[in-house]
Amino acid sequence: MEILVKISLVIHIAAGATALLVAPIAMVVKKGGRSHAFWGLTFFWSMTVIFITALFLSTVKWIPFLLMIAVFSYYSVFSAYRWRSLKKLHHGQQPAWYDWVAMTVNGVFNVAFFTWGVVLIIRGVSGPFPFLAIGFGIFGLLISKDNLQLFRRAHEPQTWLYQHMGGMLGGFIATLTAFSSQVMNFMPTWLQWSWPSVIGVPLISYWIARYRRKFRTSGSSING
Repeated sequence: MEILVKISLVIHIAAGATALLVAPIAMVVKKGGRSHAFWGLTFFWSMTVIFITALFLSTVKWIPFLLMIAVFSYYSVFSAYRWRSLKKLHHGQQPAWYDWVAMTVNGVFNVAFFTWGVVLIIRGVSGPFPFLAIGFGIFGLLISKDNLQLFRRAHEPQTWLYQHMGGMLGGFIATLTAFSSQVMNFMPTWLQWSWPSVIGVPLISYWIARYRRKFRTSGSSING
């Protein structure tokens, strides 16, 4: 078992490094082109490997925080990937059964994540982790809530793009957070875990707002 754990850890680290390298490339190349699709797909499969190995490592070594972060970050990327195939929801297209299952599993895990953080605070556990658990839990629940609402009601044609961008960039932030928490030990613990979100979340909001203004003024579109 110990050998399997070591192999899984090596694969986990390699996949994480790959995700960190290819995500910025996917961000800067032309959206909707082959290069964007290639690098984006490479990022998605890297995140899939990260998720699988994190599930194994967190279960074998029983690291609840790693388990919940794995679910939170992967659903963000999985959802973003699926939105490329859900472009016609505003025309009556229905999500696949696994879209509903993934959304529900993510919601359950993030309720547990949030609750765990509250319990840690009640027990008097010090440090940033109780508050990080609450914060990640809230963000994870918001992703499921947004998808639930969009699955059930009409929305603007380019919503799939906004969800795709937000999810992929959110997954990148999660990967960057994991890297920071393990490598940037010169920072205070709370800053190691929080700076990617503090910088990244406002940038995601800015980029989505920028695209929304562009589409509303020009009527252009990206078919991805």
